[in-house]
Amino acid sequence: MGPKNESGFQLKPLASERALERAERLANLLASIVESSDDAIVSKNLDGIVTSWNKAAERIFGYSATEAIGQPITLVIPQDRLSEEREILTRIRRGERIDHFETVRRRRDGSSIIVSLTVSPVKDAHGNIVGASKIARDITQQKRTQEQISILAREAEHRSKNILSNVQAIINLSQSDTLRGPQGSDQRAHPSDGKCSLAVC
Repeated sequence: MGPKNESGFQLKPLASERALERAERLANLLASIVESSDDAIVSKNLDGIVTSWNKAAERIFGYSATEAIGQPITLVIPQDRLSEEREILTRIRRGERIDHFETVRRRRDGSSIIVSLTVSPVKDAHGNIVGASKIARDITQQKRTQEQISILAREAEHRSKNILSNVQAIINLSQSDTLRGPQGSDQRAHPSDGKCSLAVC
């Protein structure tokens, strides 16, 4: 039996209230983590309609939460990439998770960015898939840096080959001059009849 108050009435257990408080604290913590993330965190339903949009999504894509929520996620997908979204939703309905999928997305100003996407199914209390959670990381600058490094590496390799070719040409020319001697005479041995001139012997 539970404890009684001063009037002698039995107090009901408060387990359900405590569980509710813990759930609320956890929900607030998760919401804080989502809002403070540097990555865009977006949720959508199985029709591709945006249901949540964090601060990073506002910064990365240029749309405010008010503008994005309730709109199709194709809002940020270029026309030539729409088939990707259909494939993503198909896989989400099957319960699949998509990790680190690199693709192109479109900002509000029309500019393109390169993003790495991770998409996971969202389930309700009964385990039914009701939508998807998408994390998008802007890797545009990272890709540009990698491309610059690649260009510099190719240029350095090309220059190295040119330098080696020049050095080899100089060595060949030097060896040729050494064999010819001072007045252009050929210093290589020639077959003879066994006699030698005074200048050579």
